[in-house]
Amino acid sequence: MPRWTLENLVDFEQALDAGFKVSPAVKSEVRAAAHGLDGTAARRAGLRAWLEAAREPVPAGRRYLIAETLLRALVIAMGWALGANVVRFLVDEKIGGMNVVHYLALGLGSQWLVLAVAVAAWLFRRRSASGFTGVQAAMGGFLRKVTKDHEGKLWARIMDGGPFPKAALLWRLASFAQMFGVWFNIGIISMLGAFVLTKNIGFHWETTTEETMRESLAATVRFLSLPWAAVFPEAVPDAATIDATRLLPAGSGTLPPGPASWWLFLLMATVVWGLLPRFFLWMAAGFASRRALASIDFQARHHRALWRELTGVDRAENDEKPLDGVLVLDVGGSGFLPDVLRPFLLQKLRVHPASWHTTAVLDPGAEGEAAAALAQAPAGVVLLAEGWALSPARMSALHSQIRRVAGNTVPVKFLVANETGGSPVQVAAEEMAQWERFVDSLRDPHAEVYFYA
Repeated sequence: MPRWTLENLVDFEQALDAGFKVSPAVKSEVRAAAHGLDGTAARRAGLRAWLEAAREPVPAGRRYLIAETLLRALVIAMGWALGANVVRFLVDEKIGGMNVVHYLALGLGSQWLVLAVAVAAWLFRRRSASGFTGVQAAMGGFLRKVTKDHEGKLWARIMDGGPFPKAALLWRLASFAQMFGVWFNIGIISMLGAFVLTKNIGFHWETTTEETMRESLAATVRFLSLPWAAVFPEAVPDAATIDATRLLPAGSGTLPPGPASWWLFLLMATVVWGLLPRFFLWMAAGFASRRALASIDFQARHHRALWRELTGVDRAENDEKPLDGVLVLDVGGSGFLPDVLRPFLLQKLRVHPASWHTTAVLDPGAEGEAAAALAQAPAGVVLLAEGWALSPARMSALHSQIRRVAGNTVPVKFLVANETGGSPVQVAAEEMAQWERFVDSLRDPHAEVYFYA
């Protein structure tokens, strides 16, 4: 089955927004692609086939890929440049040295502070519609500008397309933010290495509170070096080194190079506590974006409307054998005779009723009987209701109870009809729209609404 990418998703929303007209040939292609599938899998395959026919001559997805390429290059360049300039800023040219406390605070501490703020924002769900953070919102604005989506129309359609398209886009922006962090650390490491190799800079620390600072620095060194201290002790400044590299107020002149344990420690600390966390977060964000794309269920209202248009008429032409064993629940006791509706169920819904019950809601005392009936109805449940009698609260409760008893993958088909003289008749257009909105609001990939005709 062809996989969905962000490029395809952008093209899909562009084609849907353009109002592509569905032809019988396209419907046949969609039906062929979704053959043998059900629920989300059928939608993913069928709508992917529809996209191949409906894709615009100048697809927005291609512009989106170009915009991503430009953004990636910009993120790499800016991340590296910022990291390199942090090291340049920390080197005191007058004494030819670097304050290790300032390096740890600015080079590493600032990164963890940013991560802590981001985690706190995520935990409290303080996210805008543009992204998790202001940086990601700026990235989103850049992408919209390059793709010429100046009004954010396509962006809004993707964000309103359900939790999975939104998550795929936001996690992609999160991966760019973490890529920035990766290259920020690479910039720090490369510039620090360049200074050590070409300048032979010295390393020091200074304070007006000797004991407090010394103890704090020693504790910080011990903690940060835990991952490598046993296998690479040369990269752990000992107590004598820490004492010897304190810069006294009376000190003057250029510092001697090193000692090596300090710059090895700073390099290792940057790799272990700066680069690696960012790298793993970058990988995790990319994985989360791909997982969201693989989970798209196309349950937004405009997606379901398109799917109904593509598949609703063709069900009568389906040559598959009817599925045996559905449970028909006559909600509210409309009084429709099973023999009257049986041909419609067979021909249009392609299901064969196994049992027929009248119910308002499945009260707790009847759940055992309902479970037994559902066990004999592997093809799913048909909820028969009159068009004028829609009660969203009651129907939602009934839907929830069915899901609790039958599970989340059993097909639930709402069959809506009105009654005239004991016979079913087609419902009004306004009632159709109300029922479609209600079933769409359930966001159930295995639930669909049908109207008697």
